[in-house]
Amino acid sequence: MKKLLLVFMVLYSFSIIHSQDLSGWKFSGQVQLRSELDGRDFSDRTHPLTFASLRTRLGVEKSVSENLKFFVQFQDSRVFGQEGSPTTNIKNIDLYQGYITLQKPFDLDFNVQAGRFEILYGTERFFGVSGWSYIGRSFDGVRLSIKPECWDLDLFALTLNESVNYINAPLPSIYPIPQNATPSHSIYGFYKKNKITDASKFDLTGFFEIDRRDVLPDTNALEVLTLGGTYYGNYGDFSTVVEAGYQLGSRAGKDVSAYLISLSGNYKTGITTLGLGADILSGTDPNKTDKFNSYQTTYGTNHKFYGYMDYFPSNTQGLGLNDFYFKASLNPVDSKFNFALDFHHFMSNQSTTDDKNTFGQEIDLTVKYNFIKGTAITWGGSLFFPGDIMKAIYSPREDLAYWSYLMITANL
Repeated sequence: MKKLLLVFMVLYSFSIIHSQDLSGWKFSGQVQLRSELDGRDFSDRTHPLTFASLRTRLGVEKSVSENLKFFVQFQDSRVFGQEGSPTTNIKNIDLYQGYITLQKPFDLDFNVQAGRFEILYGTERFFGVSGWSYIGRSFDGVRLSIKPECWDLDLFALTLNESVNYINAPLPSIYPIPQNATPSHSIYGFYKKNKITDASKFDLTGFFEIDRRDVLPDTNALEVLTLGGTYYGNYGDFSTVVEAGYQLGSRAGKDVSAYLISLSGNYKTGITTLGLGADILSGTDPNKTDKFNSYQTTYGTNHKFYGYMDYFPSNTQGLGLNDFYFKASLNPVDSKFNFALDFHHFMSNQSTTDDKNTFGQEIDLTVKYNFIKGTAITWGGSLFFPGDIMKAIYSPREDLAYWSYLMITANL
Protein backbone atom coordinates (compact mmCIF):
# COMPACT_ATOMS: atom_id res chain seq x y z
CA MET A 1 0.00 0.00 0.00
CA LYS A 2 2.90 2.38 0.76
CA LYS A 3 4.26 1.83 -2.73
CA LEU A 4 0.87 2.56 -4.26
CA LEU A 5 0.55 5.81 -2.32
CA LEU A 6 4.10 6.76 -3.27
CA VAL A 7 3.36 6.22 -6.96
CA PHE A 8 0.22 8.34 -6.72
CA MET A 9 2.08 11.14 -4.90
CA VAL A 10 4.85 11.14 -7.50
CA LEU A 11 2.32 11.41 -10.31
CA TYR A 12 0.49 14.19 -8.51
CA SER A 13 3.74 16.07 -7.83
CA PHE A 14 4.67 15.75 -11.49
CA SER A 15 1.38 17.37 -12.45
CA ILE A 16 2.04 20.26 -10.03
CA ILE A 17 5.47 20.83 -11.55
CA HIS A 18 3.81 21.08 -14.96
CA SER A 19 1.00 23.27 -13.63
CA GLN A 20 0.75 25.17 -16.87
CA ASP A 21 -0.94 22.09 -18.37
CA LEU A 22 -3.00 20.83 -15.42
CA SER A 23 -6.13 20.67 -17.56
CA GLY A 24 -4.72 17.61 -19.32
CA TRP A 25 -4.51 15.48 -16.15
CA LYS A 26 -7.26 13.23 -14.82
CA PHE A 27 -7.07 11.11 -11.68
CA SER A 28 -9.29 8.15 -10.87
CA GLY A 29 -9.65 5.57 -8.14
CA GLN A 30 -11.76 2.67 -7.01
CA VAL A 31 -12.17 0.68 -3.82
CA GLN A 32 -14.11 -2.59 -3.83
CA LEU A 33 -14.53 -4.20 -0.41
CA ARG A 34 -16.50 -7.42 -0.06
CA SER A 35 -17.18 -9.80 2.83
CA GLU A 36 -18.53 -13.28 2.05
CA LEU A 37 -20.21 -16.11 3.92
CA ASP A 38 -19.43 -19.26 1.92
CA GLY A 39 -21.40 -22.46 2.42
CA ARG A 40 -21.10 -23.77 -1.13
CA ASP A 41 -19.77 -27.23 -0.18
CA PHE A 42 -23.14 -29.09 -0.10
CA SER A 43 -22.63 -30.20 3.49
CA ASP A 44 -24.59 -29.10 6.56
CA ARG A 45 -21.98 -30.81 8.77
CA THR A 46 -19.37 -28.11 8.09
CA HIS A 47 -19.14 -24.51 9.19
CA PRO A 48 -19.38 -21.87 6.44
CA LEU A 49 -16.17 -20.09 5.55
CA THR A 50 -15.81 -16.32 5.81
CA PHE A 51 -13.66 -14.10 3.62
CA ALA A 52 -13.12 -10.39 3.11
CA SER A 53 -11.45 -9.16 -0.08
CA LEU A 54 -10.19 -5.71 -0.99
CA ARG A 55 -9.39 -4.31 -4.42
CA THR A 56 -7.82 -0.85 -4.61
CA ARG A 57 -7.08 0.98 -7.84
CA LEU A 58 -5.47 4.33 -8.56
CA GLY A 59 -5.12 5.72 -12.05
CA VAL A 60 -3.88 8.80 -13.86
CA GLU A 61 -4.53 9.92 -17.42
CA LYS A 62 -2.69 12.58 -19.35
CA SER A 63 -3.81 14.02 -22.68
CA VAL A 64 -0.54 15.21 -24.16
CA SER A 65 -2.31 16.54 -27.26
CA GLU A 66 -5.38 15.86 -29.35
CA ASN A 67 -3.59 12.84 -30.78
CA LEU A 68 -1.79 11.30 -27.80
CA LYS A 69 -3.14 9.99 -24.50
CA PHE A 70 -1.31 8.22 -21.69
CA PHE A 71 -3.00 6.15 -18.97
CA VAL A 72 -1.61 4.15 -16.07
CA GLN A 73 -3.53 2.33 -13.33
CA PHE A 74 -2.04 0.51 -10.35
CA GLN A 75 -3.88 -2.11 -8.35
CA ASP A 76 -3.58 -3.87 -5.01
CA SER A 77 -5.70 -7.03 -4.53
CA ARG A 78 -5.81 -8.90 -1.25
CA VAL A 79 -7.80 -11.08 1.11
CA PHE A 80 -7.93 -9.86 4.70
CA GLY A 81 -5.31 -11.63 6.80
CA GLN A 82 -3.34 -12.76 3.77
CA GLU A 83 -0.16 -11.13 5.05
CA GLY A 84 -0.25 -13.18 8.25
CA SER A 85 1.03 -10.32 10.39
CA PRO A 86 0.47 -6.55 10.64
CA THR A 87 4.23 -6.02 10.32
CA THR A 88 4.70 -7.81 6.97
CA ASN A 89 3.64 -7.08 3.40
CA ILE A 90 2.93 -9.24 0.36
CA LYS A 91 4.47 -6.89 -2.23
CA ASN A 92 1.22 -6.98 -4.14
CA ILE A 93 1.22 -3.76 -6.17
CA ASP A 94 0.73 -4.50 -9.87
CA LEU A 95 0.35 -2.56 -13.10
CA TYR A 96 -3.29 -3.32 -13.91
CA GLN A 97 -3.37 -1.00 -16.93
CA GLY A 98 -0.70 1.04 -18.63
CA TYR A 99 -0.99 2.16 -22.24
CA ILE A 100 -0.71 4.95 -24.76
CA THR A 101 -3.32 5.82 -27.37
CA LEU A 102 -2.29 7.35 -30.68
CA GLN A 103 -5.18 8.99 -32.51
CA LYS A 104 -5.01 9.15 -36.31
CA PRO A 105 -1.26 8.52 -36.74
CA PHE A 106 0.12 9.38 -40.19
CA ASP A 107 -3.15 11.34 -40.66
CA LEU A 108 -5.00 8.07 -41.26
CA ASP A 109 -8.44 7.32 -39.82
CA PHE A 110 -7.54 4.81 -37.12
CA ASN A 111 -6.38 4.81 -33.49
CA VAL A 112 -3.70 2.67 -31.85
CA GLN A 113 -3.76 1.52 -28.23
CA ALA A 114 -0.62 -0.27 -27.03
CA GLY A 115 0.41 -1.58 -23.63
CA ARG A 116 -1.66 -3.30 -20.95
CA PHE A 117 -5.40 -2.67 -20.99
CA GLU A 118 -8.86 -4.06 -20.30
CA ILE A 119 -11.01 -5.50 -23.09
CA LEU A 120 -14.77 -5.17 -22.73
CA TYR A 121 -17.01 -5.91 -25.69
CA GLY A 122 -20.80 -6.02 -25.84
CA THR A 123 -22.49 -7.98 -23.07
CA GLU A 124 -19.10 -9.40 -21.98
CA ARG A 125 -20.22 -12.85 -23.10
CA PHE A 126 -17.07 -13.32 -25.21
CA PHE A 127 -14.68 -10.71 -23.78
CA GLY A 128 -15.15 -9.05 -20.39
CA VAL A 129 -13.24 -7.40 -17.57
CA SER A 130 -14.49 -9.76 -14.82
CA GLY A 131 -15.33 -6.80 -12.60
CA TRP A 132 -16.79 -8.99 -9.84
CA SER A 133 -13.37 -10.54 -9.20
CA TYR A 134 -11.13 -8.83 -6.67
CA ILE A 135 -8.38 -9.06 -9.31
CA GLY A 136 -10.08 -8.27 -12.62
CA ARG A 137 -8.73 -9.02 -16.08
CA SER A 138 -6.38 -7.08 -18.37
CA PHE A 139 -4.19 -8.02 -21.32
CA ASP A 140 -0.79 -7.13 -22.80
CA GLY A 141 -1.02 -6.21 -26.44
CA VAL A 142 -2.03 -3.75 -29.11
CA ARG A 143 -5.44 -2.71 -30.44
CA LEU A 144 -6.31 -0.83 -33.62
CA SER A 145 -9.64 0.98 -33.92
CA ILE A 146 -10.38 1.39 -37.63
CA LYS A 147 -12.54 4.39 -38.56
CA PRO A 148 -14.06 4.57 -35.05
CA GLU A 149 -16.67 7.14 -36.10
CA CYS A 150 -17.78 5.11 -39.12
CA TRP A 151 -16.79 1.43 -39.23
CA ASP A 152 -16.40 0.87 -35.49
CA LEU A 153 -13.99 -2.01 -36.10
CA ASP A 154 -11.36 -3.14 -33.59
CA LEU A 155 -8.41 -5.39 -34.41
CA PHE A 156 -6.27 -6.68 -31.55
CA ALA A 157 -3.25 -8.87 -30.82
CA LEU A 158 -2.65 -10.04 -27.25
CA THR A 159 0.14 -11.94 -25.51
CA LEU A 160 -1.04 -14.14 -22.63
CA ASN A 161 2.21 -15.93 -21.88
CA GLU A 162 5.78 -15.57 -23.12
CA SER A 163 8.09 -18.33 -21.91
CA VAL A 164 11.31 -16.95 -23.39
CA ASN A 165 13.20 -14.53 -21.15
CA TYR A 166 14.03 -11.07 -22.46
CA ILE A 167 17.65 -10.80 -23.61
CA ASN A 168 19.21 -7.52 -22.51
CA ALA A 169 22.85 -8.15 -23.44
CA PRO A 170 23.07 -10.35 -26.55
CA LEU A 171 25.55 -13.22 -26.33
CA PRO A 172 25.43 -15.60 -29.31
CA SER A 173 26.10 -18.57 -27.03
CA ILE A 174 22.77 -18.16 -25.20
CA TYR A 175 20.73 -18.49 -28.40
CA PRO A 176 19.80 -22.17 -28.83
CA ILE A 177 20.70 -24.15 -31.95
CA PRO A 178 18.56 -25.32 -33.62
CA GLN A 179 16.10 -22.56 -32.86
CA ASN A 180 12.64 -23.85 -31.96
CA ALA A 181 9.43 -21.88 -32.29
CA THR A 182 8.74 -19.71 -29.25
CA PRO A 183 6.18 -21.56 -27.07
CA SER A 184 4.11 -18.46 -26.39
CA HIS A 185 0.35 -18.08 -25.89
CA SER A 186 -1.40 -15.43 -28.00
CA ILE A 187 -4.80 -14.17 -29.14
CA TYR A 188 -5.58 -12.39 -32.43
CA GLY A 189 -9.06 -11.03 -32.93
CA PHE A 190 -11.60 -8.45 -34.04
CA TYR A 191 -14.79 -6.79 -32.82
CA LYS A 192 -17.27 -5.00 -35.09
CA LYS A 193 -20.35 -2.96 -34.19
CA ASN A 194 -23.19 -2.73 -36.71
CA LYS A 195 -26.22 -0.47 -36.34
CA ILE A 196 -29.29 -1.93 -38.05
CA THR A 197 -31.96 0.59 -37.00
CA ASP A 198 -32.40 3.02 -34.13
CA ALA A 199 -33.95 0.15 -32.16
CA SER A 200 -31.57 -2.68 -33.05
CA LYS A 201 -27.91 -3.44 -33.56
CA PHE A 202 -25.65 -6.41 -34.21
CA ASP A 203 -22.09 -7.02 -33.00
CA LEU A 204 -19.57 -9.49 -34.41
CA THR A 205 -16.66 -10.96 -32.47
CA GLY A 206 -13.90 -13.29 -33.57
CA PHE A 207 -10.57 -14.35 -32.13
CA PHE A 208 -7.96 -17.02 -32.75
CA GLU A 209 -6.20 -18.36 -29.67
CA ILE A 210 -2.94 -20.28 -30.00
CA ASP A 211 -0.83 -21.90 -27.28
CA ARG A 212 2.39 -22.92 -29.03
CA ARG A 213 3.53 -25.48 -26.46
CA ASP A 214 3.80 -28.94 -28.01
CA VAL A 215 1.54 -31.64 -26.58
CA LEU A 216 2.40 -34.04 -29.42
CA PRO A 217 5.05 -33.82 -32.15
CA ASP A 218 4.15 -30.85 -34.38
CA THR A 219 0.91 -30.36 -32.42
CA ASN A 220 0.27 -27.19 -30.44
CA ALA A 221 -1.56 -27.34 -27.13
CA LEU A 222 -4.29 -25.04 -28.45
CA GLU A 223 -5.41 -23.68 -31.81
CA VAL A 224 -9.03 -22.53 -31.52
CA LEU A 225 -11.01 -19.99 -33.52
CA THR A 226 -14.05 -18.48 -31.78
CA LEU A 227 -16.71 -16.65 -33.81
CA GLY A 228 -19.62 -14.93 -32.11
CA GLY A 229 -22.46 -12.53 -32.70
CA THR A 230 -24.83 -10.50 -30.53
CA TYR A 231 -28.18 -9.01 -31.57
CA TYR A 232 -29.86 -6.30 -29.47
CA GLY A 233 -33.47 -5.34 -30.05
CA ASN A 234 -35.59 -2.73 -28.27
CA TYR A 235 -39.30 -2.63 -29.02
CA GLY A 236 -40.98 -0.26 -26.60
CA ASP A 237 -41.30 -1.98 -23.23
CA PHE A 238 -39.87 -5.22 -24.62
CA SER A 239 -36.18 -5.86 -25.28
CA THR A 240 -34.22 -8.89 -26.36
CA VAL A 241 -30.63 -10.08 -26.65
CA VAL A 242 -29.69 -13.04 -28.85
CA GLU A 243 -26.13 -14.37 -28.86
CA ALA A 244 -24.41 -17.25 -30.62
CA GLY A 245 -20.86 -18.52 -30.73
CA TYR A 246 -18.98 -21.31 -32.44
CA GLN A 247 -15.52 -22.75 -31.72
CA LEU A 248 -13.40 -24.87 -34.06
CA GLY A 249 -9.80 -25.99 -34.20
CA SER A 250 -7.80 -28.29 -31.95
CA ARG A 251 -7.24 -28.64 -28.21
CA ALA A 252 -4.58 -31.01 -26.84
CA GLY A 253 -4.59 -32.85 -30.16
CA LYS A 254 -8.37 -33.28 -30.33
CA ASP A 255 -10.59 -31.65 -32.95
CA VAL A 256 -12.81 -28.90 -31.51
CA SER A 257 -16.41 -28.28 -32.54
CA ALA A 258 -18.51 -26.46 -29.94
CA TYR A 259 -21.31 -23.90 -29.82
CA LEU A 260 -23.06 -21.39 -27.57
CA ILE A 261 -26.64 -20.11 -27.98
CA SER A 262 -28.25 -17.52 -25.72
CA LEU A 263 -31.79 -16.12 -25.91
CA SER A 264 -33.23 -13.61 -23.46
CA GLY A 265 -36.19 -11.26 -23.36
CA ASN A 266 -37.19 -8.57 -20.88
CA TYR A 267 -40.49 -6.78 -20.39
CA LYS A 268 -40.60 -3.51 -18.45
CA THR A 269 -43.82 -2.40 -16.79
CA GLY A 270 -43.65 0.57 -14.48
CA ILE A 271 -40.90 0.05 -11.92
CA THR A 272 -40.72 -3.70 -12.59
CA THR A 273 -38.75 -5.62 -15.21
CA LEU A 274 -39.41 -9.31 -15.89
CA GLY A 275 -37.16 -11.53 -17.96
CA LEU A 276 -36.89 -15.06 -19.32
CA GLY A 277 -33.92 -16.66 -21.01
CA ALA A 278 -31.86 -19.69 -21.86
CA ASP A 279 -28.11 -20.17 -22.26
CA ILE A 280 -26.97 -23.32 -24.07
CA LEU A 281 -23.29 -24.34 -23.96
CA SER A 282 -22.51 -27.49 -25.89
CA GLY A 283 -20.83 -30.41 -24.14
CA THR A 284 -18.86 -33.54 -24.96
CA ASP A 285 -20.64 -36.89 -24.99
CA PRO A 286 -18.82 -38.96 -22.30
CA ASN A 287 -19.12 -42.00 -24.57
CA LYS A 288 -17.45 -40.20 -27.49
CA THR A 289 -14.30 -38.52 -26.23
CA ASP A 290 -12.27 -38.57 -29.46
CA LYS A 291 -13.47 -34.99 -30.15
CA PHE A 292 -13.81 -31.92 -27.93
CA ASN A 293 -17.33 -30.47 -28.07
CA SER A 294 -17.39 -28.46 -24.82
CA TYR A 295 -17.76 -24.72 -25.41
CA GLN A 296 -15.20 -22.71 -23.39
CA THR A 297 -16.07 -19.28 -21.95
CA THR A 298 -12.49 -18.48 -20.95
CA TYR A 299 -12.54 -14.68 -21.39
CA GLY A 300 -16.19 -13.89 -20.73
CA THR A 301 -17.49 -12.38 -17.49
CA ASN A 302 -19.20 -15.59 -16.39
CA HIS A 303 -20.44 -14.23 -13.05
CA LYS A 304 -23.00 -12.12 -14.93
CA PHE A 305 -24.64 -15.05 -16.67
CA TYR A 306 -24.49 -18.46 -15.01
CA GLY A 307 -25.63 -17.81 -11.45
CA TYR A 308 -23.95 -15.65 -8.83
CA MET A 309 -22.67 -18.64 -6.85
CA ASP A 310 -20.17 -19.25 -9.68
CA TYR A 311 -20.59 -23.02 -9.92
CA PHE A 312 -20.68 -22.83 -13.70
CA PRO A 313 -19.24 -23.39 -16.21
CA SER A 314 -16.36 -24.80 -14.10
CA ASN A 315 -18.48 -27.65 -12.63
CA THR A 316 -19.96 -28.96 -15.87
CA GLN A 317 -17.43 -31.84 -16.08
CA GLY A 318 -17.20 -31.21 -19.83
CA LEU A 319 -20.90 -32.06 -20.28
CA GLY A 320 -21.88 -28.52 -21.25
CA LEU A 321 -24.66 -26.45 -19.73
CA ASN A 322 -28.34 -25.74 -20.37
CA ASP A 323 -29.31 -22.80 -18.15
CA PHE A 324 -33.00 -21.80 -18.12
CA TYR A 325 -33.70 -18.72 -16.03
CA PHE A 326 -36.26 -16.21 -14.83
CA LYS A 327 -35.30 -12.74 -13.63
CA ALA A 328 -37.23 -9.95 -11.94
CA SER A 329 -36.05 -6.53 -10.82
CA LEU A 330 -37.70 -3.67 -8.97
CA ASN A 331 -36.49 -0.07 -9.30
CA PRO A 332 -38.72 2.19 -7.16
CA VAL A 333 -39.08 5.79 -8.30
CA ASP A 334 -37.20 8.35 -6.19
CA SER A 335 -35.56 5.58 -4.17
CA LYS A 336 -31.90 4.73 -3.73
CA PHE A 337 -32.74 1.03 -3.50
CA ASN A 338 -32.89 -1.55 -6.30
CA PHE A 339 -34.01 -5.16 -5.89
CA ALA A 340 -33.42 -8.21 -8.09
CA LEU A 341 -34.41 -11.88 -7.94
CA ASP A 342 -33.01 -14.54 -10.30
CA PHE A 343 -33.95 -18.21 -10.60
CA HIS A 344 -31.83 -20.69 -12.60
CA HIS A 345 -32.52 -24.29 -13.56
CA PHE A 346 -29.22 -25.89 -14.57
CA MET A 347 -29.02 -29.01 -16.73
CA SER A 348 -26.16 -30.66 -18.58
CA ASN A 349 -26.10 -30.40 -22.36
CA GLN A 350 -24.99 -34.03 -22.55
CA SER A 351 -26.16 -36.74 -20.13
CA THR A 352 -23.71 -38.64 -17.94
CA THR A 353 -22.88 -42.28 -18.64
CA ASP A 354 -25.70 -43.26 -16.24
CA ASP A 355 -28.20 -40.83 -17.84
CA LYS A 356 -28.09 -38.07 -15.21
CA ASN A 357 -28.69 -34.56 -16.58
CA THR A 358 -29.62 -32.16 -13.74
CA PHE A 359 -27.07 -29.97 -11.97
CA GLY A 360 -29.60 -28.22 -9.75
CA GLN A 361 -31.47 -24.98 -9.15
CA GLU A 362 -30.17 -21.63 -7.88
CA ILE A 363 -31.95 -18.62 -6.39
CA ASP A 364 -30.14 -15.25 -6.22
CA LEU A 365 -31.49 -12.25 -4.32
CA THR A 366 -29.74 -8.88 -4.63
CA VAL A 367 -30.41 -5.57 -2.87
CA LYS A 368 -28.45 -2.51 -4.00
CA TYR A 369 -28.29 0.85 -2.22
CA ASN A 370 -26.97 3.74 -4.30
CA PHE A 371 -25.29 5.73 -1.54
CA ILE A 372 -23.97 8.62 -3.63
CA LYS A 373 -22.98 8.98 -7.28
CA GLY A 374 -20.34 6.36 -8.03
CA THR A 375 -20.71 4.54 -4.71
CA ALA A 376 -23.03 1.63 -3.97
CA ILE A 377 -23.60 -0.84 -1.15
CA THR A 378 -24.79 -4.25 -2.34
CA TRP A 379 -26.06 -7.26 -0.41
CA GLY A 380 -26.65 -10.61 -2.02
CA GLY A 381 -27.86 -13.99 -0.85
CA SER A 382 -28.06 -17.24 -2.81
CA LEU A 383 -29.28 -20.81 -2.39
CA PHE A 384 -28.41 -23.84 -4.52
CA PHE A 385 -30.44 -27.05 -4.55
CA PRO A 386 -28.14 -29.81 -5.88
CA GLY A 387 -29.45 -32.12 -8.60
CA ASP A 388 -28.48 -35.68 -9.40
CA ILE A 389 -25.20 -34.79 -11.15
CA MET A 390 -23.90 -32.57 -8.33
CA LYS A 391 -24.89 -35.17 -5.74
CA ALA A 392 -23.01 -37.83 -7.68
CA ILE A 393 -19.90 -35.68 -8.15
CA TYR A 394 -19.63 -34.55 -4.52
CA SER A 395 -21.14 -37.59 -2.75
CA PRO A 396 -21.80 -37.91 0.16
CA ARG A 397 -22.20 -34.10 0.16
CA GLU A 398 -25.72 -33.44 -1.12
CA ASP A 399 -27.21 -30.78 1.16
CA LEU A 400 -28.51 -27.31 0.32
CA ALA A 401 -25.69 -24.85 -0.46
CA TYR A 402 -25.79 -21.18 0.49
CA TRP A 403 -23.71 -18.07 0.03
CA SER A 404 -24.03 -14.41 0.97
CA TYR A 405 -22.02 -11.22 0.63
CA LEU A 406 -21.96 -7.53 1.51
CA MET A 407 -20.00 -5.28 -0.84
CA ILE A 408 -19.07 -1.62 -1.06
CA THR A 409 -17.91 -0.27 -4.41
CA ALA A 410 -16.66 3.32 -4.47
CA ASN A 411 -15.49 5.01 -7.66
CA LEU A 412 -13.53 8.16 -6.96
